[in-house]
Amino acid sequence: FWITSIIVTATPGTGALFTVAAGLNRGIRAGLIAAVGCTLGIVPHLVLALSGAAAVFAASPVAFGVLKWLGVAY
Repeated sequence: FWITSIIVTATPGTGALFTVAAGLNRGIRAGLIAAVGCTLGIVPHLVLALSGAAAVFAASPVAFGVLKWLGVAY
């Protein structure tokens, strides 16, 4: 588990690659905007993780069903 966690954390993901590519192709301003955009995209996931939303959805089949249908609608 720890080795996998370190590898996943140490390797750049799509957000990092996008940020670097934007910076190299369009300059530092575009790179900063890309970095802020990628960070803002992570915030909803962070909030859900910190709030314990997974425990709520695991405990409530109705809430999980609603979430699934919202995903279908999206």
